[in-house]
Amino acid sequence: MARRRFSVLLCHQGDIDAEPATSHQAAARAAAAHRRTLLELAMPFLRDLHERSHETVHLGVAEGGEVVYVAKIGGRRQASSPSRPGGRMPLHCTAIGKVLLAHGGAELQQQILTGPLERRTPHTVIAPGLLRRQLEAVLEKGVAFERQESTPGLLCVAAPVLDATGSAAVAAISVTGPAARFRRELHVDAVRAAATGMSSLVARRRTST
Repeated sequence: MARRRFSVLLCHQGDIDAEPATSHQAAARAAAAHRRTLLELAMPFLRDLHERSHETVHLGVAEGGEVVYVAKIGGRRQASSPSRPGGRMPLHCTAIGKVLLAHGGAELQQQILTGPLERRTPHTVIAPGLLRRQLEAVLEKGVAFERQESTPGLLCVAAPVLDATGSAAVAAISVTGPAARFRRELHVDAVRAAATGMSSLVARRRTST
């Protein structure tokens, strides 16, 4: 059996700092604390999803116009993905990013759709109208797909981790595999179930505090 490789974003920034924090440092500390909380809640679901799919699994959050990868679980047989914990990708060209963008509100969508859409591969969607239709489909179906849009040879399916209101996404979970063999439709239910389970934990944690 191939040994699994667990990679997580460990946020040490601001853990020990005797000097008064600037507003930027305070914001960075708050973001780091939020990611640690999400990571703690997510790991059981990510591990289970990895065991079910035998593919690379990610947890990501939105920051500005980018995805920040908080966790990645892979292994020797999984797809070679350039993503790494702490790494960033544009929202518009990843499945996780499309989920976060679809649930990110009108202001964020306007910012992305009216700005330059970087073409990272020949498959990257850079037409604002087509991207908007994809975002509408994400809200309708509850999942997003990537078709070699961020990295040649990789396919991905992602689902949102929703807050207590059920409308805003605090994070997203995805499964990634090589285009030669990865069948996204076979992983939709498992990805959606993992994200829904984590959403329930997020909601319970909020109501209990």
